[in-house]
Amino acid sequence: EGLSEDDKDNMVQEIDLLRNLKHKNIVKYLGSYRTRSHLYIILEYVENGSLSQIIKPNKFGAFPESLAAIYMKQTLDGLAYLHEQKVIHRDVKGANILTTKEGTVKLADFGVATMSTQREVNSSQGRSKDFTNPVVGTPYWMAPEVIE
Repeated sequence: EGLSEDDKDNMVQEIDLLRNLKHKNIVKYLGSYRTRSHLYIILEYVENGSLSQIIKPNKFGAFPESLAAIYMKQTLDGLAYLHEQKVIHRDVKGANILTTKEGTVKLADFGVATMSTQREVNSSQGRSKDFTNPVVGTPYWMAPEVIE
């Protein structure tokens, strides 16, 4: 059965975005492989899992604020790079922020990411709205202005 055409298009868009992103806080694209019914994306292995997995209190106690600050800085560095590249992630949440054993944060899951356009920039400055892009992402994590 495989993927729908829309799903394949989304994966191809994700590959196109990832292929051009080179930053220490962005998961590294290594390649892709396509069969008649499937498309595989090969990314670097980020062994420590996601922030949503590791910040939960456990037998070692609460997540240290000092480490939270380090992870937040790296996350913001990755987001700043994306925005310099005119990429909007659109689904930033703990499950999409991965960490290595060395403590490096990697933004992942670019399945709903998009390139910003001048029209969207104008919209953010209150000049016009672009209704061609549907609202995407995880509702609990969306900014209120995106949901409006």
